[in-house]
Amino acid sequence: MKKLSVLVAASLLSAGSWAADIVKNVDVVVVGSGASGLAAAVEAQEAGLKTVLLEKMPSIGGSALYIEGTFAVETDHQKSMYVGLDRDWAYKNHMEFNHGFINGPLIRRWINNSANSIEWMEDHGVTFHDVRTLFTDGYRTWHIFKDGKGVEFVNQMAKSFKDAGGTILTETPGTEIIYKGGKVTGIMAEDGEGETYQFNTKGGVVVASGGFINNSEMLEKYGIRADYAIVGPKSGRDGDSLKWFDEVGARYEGMSTHLAIGAWLSGKDPNTQLSMPEHTTVYSQLASLLRQPYMWVASDGKRFIDESQAPLWYNTGPAVERVGGSYFAVFDDNLKDYMMNEGIDISHSDWVRVGHKLDLLEEGIEVGQKEGYLYVSNTIEGLAKKMGVDPVAFKKTVEDNNRYAQNGLDEEFPKDRKYVRPISKPPYFAVKGDNATLITLGGPTTNTEMQVLRQKDMKPVEGLYVVGCEVGGVYGDSYNLTLEGMASSFAINSGRFASQHIAQKLGKK
Repeated sequence: MKKLSVLVAASLLSAGSWAADIVKNVDVVVVGSGASGLAAAVEAQEAGLKTVLLEKMPSIGGSALYIEGTFAVETDHQKSMYVGLDRDWAYKNHMEFNHGFINGPLIRRWINNSANSIEWMEDHGVTFHDVRTLFTDGYRTWHIFKDGKGVEFVNQMAKSFKDAGGTILTETPGTEIIYKGGKVTGIMAEDGEGETYQFNTKGGVVVASGGFINNSEMLEKYGIRADYAIVGPKSGRDGDSLKWFDEVGARYEGMSTHLAIGAWLSGKDPNTQLSMPEHTTVYSQLASLLRQPYMWVASDGKRFIDESQAPLWYNTGPAVERVGGSYFAVFDDNLKDYMMNEGIDISHSDWVRVGHKLDLLEEGIEVGQKEGYLYVSNTIEGLAKKMGVDPVAFKKTVEDNNRYAQNGLDEEFPKDRKYVRPISKPPYFAVKGDNATLITLGGPTTNTEMQVLRQKDMKPVEGLYVVGCEVGGVYGDSYNLTLEGMASSFAINSGRFASQHIAQKLGKK
């Protein structure tokens, strides 16, 4: 039995118990230890609320370990860089991007609070080393964590929570909410040793369990391809909480929305293709080839998009989806030398930045051929055969591309002429990429306090909160990449909102 460090040691079955081995009375239970769950737990415990954080997996962090940075506007960091983006502009941007199909009051509260949460994280030992953008002349809203990873955030949040007296139980998933009389009054859980818990909550249950990206049946049910490559944890994030939301009659929004995150080396785990920008790897450099804006072809050997759209995953993802979910990025020996000696033109997120010289590309070409997603030939016809595409169509695509390069005009797509490069010097190369996704972005509708709303009357379910990527109404049909770092920012802010409401309700703030 795991030790509960801040709860009364003795535990007896009480009247009305749901037949648990251990019964505890607490103020708050947070389910899930990703960015939203950790923020909720710290906010609650530091407000003086007895808080237990349940985590299904053996270790904490979830998707938060894979985030590079977080969105905010009007921060001291931005002001010091003369970045004048403000809250009103950001709110209008997000509303217009999503055509109004989102929860305006909640979005407004989140964006208005985003700078405060940067300060709050810094007060808890989290450091930011830059404010960046993926785009030329893009909006600098992306506050990059130390080392470009969420590891420090996770560690500092966990430390703050435990220092304040909070309890973390790993390998202890929530199994069933205690719902009676129209209210959620607690949650059942079971640890890895089979011991069961009943947590009676005075303030509420905050659900932060990370969506359902690893549940193929749910993906198919809600119209998301189940064969996407998955960035992030491959276990957990399997929709355990949806049965709880169904039980209370929750209203759902955006269940088919997910954070598509571009294409990655075909058949290879995307997690192997991440790196720190100062320490890139063979695989992160190979993955960056799929972002370069030169020539992309589908399985029919033909182009299908303006390749300079590469950083805009919300455009390239659907375009790749339309041609089967995969494509080939094609380049020649001249472009290979250019990327090795001059650097890449489009970043691979913050893992391999614009201008980075692919010093490991020669090694990568050997690795990619052995692993089966990179093809090399001294002829266009030979390359087409290795790729498995129509050689006649592919040869015409290359010839057309070379004519466009010579004339300085892409006749098929309005691509910036600086990216219209010839494919003319052997050997020729092609890298195959598959679409990938990170998280689902739909779930119950909430109010601005993160209380779950019922379908029948749009009123809150007392005692039940949902935060992070499981909240509906934050995005329309796609993730707004123009305001970079939004998913982690909403997770952190929504977690804080839920606990602030519970604290206020219980007279702690």
